[in-house]
Amino acid sequence: MADKNDDQEKTEEPTAHKLKQAREEGNVSHSAELSSVMLMVATTIVFLKVGSWMFFRIRNMFEYYLSNANQPIENEQNAIKIMNTALWLGLEILAPITLALFITAIFVNLAQTGIVFSTKVIAPKGNRIDPMQGMKRIISVRGLVELVKGFSKIFIVGIVIYYTIRDDISDFIHFVITPLGEMLSKTGHFILIIMGRILSALVLLSILDTLYQRFQYRKDLRMTKQEVKDEFKQMEGDPHIKGKRKQIAKKYSHRKRLDHAILGSDVVITNPTHYSVALHYDPEHNDAPVIMAKGTQNRALKIREFAKRYDVTIVEEPPVARALYATAEEGKFVPPELYQAVAEILAYVYKLKKRF
Repeated sequence: MADKNDDQEKTEEPTAHKLKQAREEGNVSHSAELSSVMLMVATTIVFLKVGSWMFFRIRNMFEYYLSNANQPIENEQNAIKIMNTALWLGLEILAPITLALFITAIFVNLAQTGIVFSTKVIAPKGNRIDPMQGMKRIISVRGLVELVKGFSKIFIVGIVIYYTIRDDISDFIHFVITPLGEMLSKTGHFILIIMGRILSALVLLSILDTLYQRFQYRKDLRMTKQEVKDEFKQMEGDPHIKGKRKQIAKKYSHRKRLDHAILGSDVVITNPTHYSVALHYDPEHNDAPVIMAKGTQNRALKIREFAKRYDVTIVEEPPVARALYATAEEGKFVPPELYQAVAEILAYVYKLKKRF
């Protein structure tokens, strides 16, 4: 029999619990485009800052070894010494780029996802090697987006090169009669201009991709109304949470999400245009009903909206709604002077529910 959730649209934003669970599984929003572009930017900056130093170190290294190429290698130790010297020189030259790439990669990934550690990401999954699942991933909206991004990068690079060369075509013509040193200098200058423009365009594209990835991530984690209700019931059934119900009269250390608060309510008492107060009564653990949420104006409308969405009974009692709003705080018990009025409303709600 099909799961009843399969027949429902996933219209609800993911809850905090759903987002936390996805993060624990290593499922986070991440833009590979932003990471790769920022690595390119870091490499370019390093070349601009220490490119001359790297060039002279490479030139000196070649000059030394070429000038001593006719010197015989006397023994194995001498050969190892020469190899070690060449290796350390190579590492020294590559160190700035390697260090910059390492720091940039860590910074960009932490900025996008924070610290995430999960072994579930590397766990083998059958659908990863399933050819049909692979085809579905390719022939999908996401696959189409990736294809568009790939063509966009090619298009951007082509446009940047075209307009750069077109605007400076006269300078390129004069290269024929320009001395070699000056020609190399101007060529380097044009390359830097082209690289700067390409990277600027790609950075913009990567920012748009980051926004899209976050949108797609939350869309993939959307829930059906039934899933939200089931999750709330599961959380409410946790023994740890039940043990804390006896402390409900104390001030909450963290304010509960409004949608979860309404989902756990028995009734919403309203003054149709100004006030809304949501109540929950658990006679097994509390001596009186608890104010789950309250609000005026826009917040009051939001409370009524969630109540309709989650089939929580709404009762219009303006005097009671105003009195509850004025005399009780969220997370606190209903004041004793309002017990009678609230009890009558709850009795009406329970009777109404039994009828249906």
